[in-house]
Amino acid sequence: MHCKNQINKLVLSSSFWIRHSGIPLLLAGVMLWIYPKTNLDYLLIQAFFDSNQQAFTWQHHWLFEKLMHTGLKYAVILIAIFTLGLSVVSSLRRPLHSLTRPTLWTFCAMVVATSIISLLKSQSIHACPSHLTLFGGHQPYLHLFSSLPANVQAGHCFPGGHASAGFALMAFYFAWRDQHTSLSYWFLYIGLILGLFMGLAQMIRGEHFMSHNIWTGLIVWFVLLTLYLVWPPISKSK
Repeated sequence: MHCKNQINKLVLSSSFWIRHSGIPLLLAGVMLWIYPKTNLDYLLIQAFFDSNQQAFTWQHHWLFEKLMHTGLKYAVILIAIFTLGLSVVSSLRRPLHSLTRPTLWTFCAMVVATSIISLLKSQSIHACPSHLTLFGGHQPYLHLFSSLPANVQAGHCFPGGHASAGFALMAFYFAWRDQHTSLSYWFLYIGLILGLFMGLAQMIRGEHFMSHNIWTGLIVWFVLLTLYLVWPPISKSK
């Protein structure tokens, strides 16, 4: 019986690593070696570029700039603040104590993940699509591991900061997967969909390529996974 339990644990552990690390690493490999050869970034974004006006038609449209950019960003911030508030309240009320650590973990994980994306973006040499010569701008297009040419300013536009806010909601998945597995998958789907949705809005505005947003999702995922492993949202003693 003990041997059978150990085998079951090993199977579950292997399944966890395949789904949570193996598949994302496979996608990262595709993004590194296959995606750049497809020219998909250009093909996907050019549909929103008006070559006659030399501008992205929807860049300042209220739906994409005010609602999907500014509005959704503040909505995610409010969710993070609410989560922190719930953590504080639950720590003061004994019947809610079980919520304290997962909610605090979720808030911290969201902050850490989005902050790392912001840090990477601040150090990035890559310019936003709307600033590239390909789309009427003045900055050259640079491949992922290119060096910054002389007399060219860094673009600070990779990875996608806006999409990171949506992807950060995947923190709820990690926070609750050990207690409420079925519910946690809904959080996972919401985070993935919202992150892609917010990234798509930025692509339509000419502010990011699709690859920027996919890399953002991958980075956020691995940040959350690392936090989950080094600082579990549920105490190991329980």
